[in-house]
Amino acid sequence: MILVKIFYGILLFFTWVALIKYRRIVKSWTGNFVWAERYLWMGWTYFVLILIWFFLMFVGVLYPVWWLDFIFSK
Repeated sequence: MILVKIFYGILLFFTWVALIKYRRIVKSWTGNFVWAERYLWMGWTYFVLILIWFFLMFVGVLYPVWWLDFIFSK
Protein backbone atom coordinates (compact mmCIF):
# COMPACT_ATOMS: atom_id res chain seq x y z
CA MET A 1 0.00 0.00 0.00
CA ILE A 2 2.78 2.42 0.86
CA LEU A 3 4.60 1.68 -2.40
CA VAL A 4 1.50 2.58 -4.38
CA LYS A 5 1.17 5.89 -2.51
CA ILE A 6 4.84 6.67 -3.10
CA PHE A 7 4.46 5.85 -6.79
CA TYR A 8 1.40 8.12 -7.07
CA GLY A 9 3.21 10.91 -5.25
CA ILE A 10 6.22 10.71 -7.54
CA LEU A 11 3.97 10.55 -10.58
CA LEU A 12 1.99 13.61 -9.46
CA PHE A 13 5.13 15.55 -8.63
CA PHE A 14 6.83 14.99 -11.98
CA THR A 15 3.62 15.59 -13.90
CA TRP A 16 3.33 19.03 -12.37
CA VAL A 17 7.04 19.73 -12.94
CA ALA A 18 6.51 18.95 -16.62
CA LEU A 19 3.48 21.23 -16.72
CA ILE A 20 5.48 24.10 -15.27
CA LYS A 21 8.09 23.53 -17.94
CA TYR A 22 5.43 23.66 -20.70
CA ARG A 23 3.32 26.44 -19.17
CA ARG A 24 3.20 28.43 -22.41
CA ILE A 25 1.54 25.52 -24.18
CA VAL A 26 -0.95 25.12 -21.32
CA LYS A 27 -1.70 28.85 -21.44
CA SER A 28 -2.40 28.57 -25.15
CA TRP A 29 -4.93 25.83 -24.32
CA THR A 30 -6.62 27.71 -21.47
CA GLY A 31 -6.23 31.29 -22.66
CA ASN A 32 -5.78 34.25 -20.34
CA PHE A 33 -7.40 34.24 -16.94
CA VAL A 34 -9.42 37.44 -17.22
CA TRP A 35 -9.62 38.04 -13.47
CA ALA A 36 -5.83 37.64 -13.10
CA GLU A 37 -5.15 40.00 -15.99
CA ARG A 38 -7.62 42.59 -14.74
CA TYR A 39 -7.04 42.57 -10.99
CA LEU A 40 -3.39 41.59 -10.67
CA TRP A 41 -1.57 42.86 -13.75
CA MET A 42 -1.00 42.00 -17.38
CA GLY A 43 0.86 38.73 -17.81
CA TRP A 44 -0.12 37.36 -14.39
CA THR A 45 -1.87 34.34 -15.87
CA TYR A 46 1.53 32.60 -15.91
CA PHE A 47 2.06 33.45 -12.25
CA VAL A 48 -1.35 32.06 -11.26
CA LEU A 49 -0.66 28.86 -13.22
CA ILE A 50 2.69 28.45 -11.49
CA LEU A 51 1.11 28.98 -8.05
CA ILE A 52 -1.55 26.36 -8.79
CA TRP A 53 1.07 23.90 -9.96
CA PHE A 54 3.28 24.47 -6.91
CA PHE A 55 0.27 23.80 -4.69
CA LEU A 56 -0.49 20.58 -6.56
CA MET A 57 3.16 19.50 -6.35
CA PHE A 58 2.98 20.08 -2.61
CA VAL A 59 -0.14 17.92 -2.43
CA GLY A 60 1.69 15.27 -4.46
CA VAL A 61 4.42 15.22 -1.84
CA LEU A 62 2.01 15.12 1.11
CA TYR A 63 -0.11 12.29 -0.31
CA PRO A 64 2.33 9.36 0.17
CA VAL A 65 3.15 10.25 3.77
CA TRP A 66 -0.52 10.30 4.85
CA TRP A 67 -0.57 14.01 5.70
CA LEU A 68 -3.64 14.54 3.55
CA ASP A 69 -5.41 11.79 5.49
CA PHE A 70 -4.37 13.52 8.70
CA ILE A 71 -5.46 16.97 7.55
CA PHE A 72 -8.84 15.93 6.17
CA SER A 73 -9.77 13.30 8.77
CA LYS A 74 -12.77 13.92 10.96
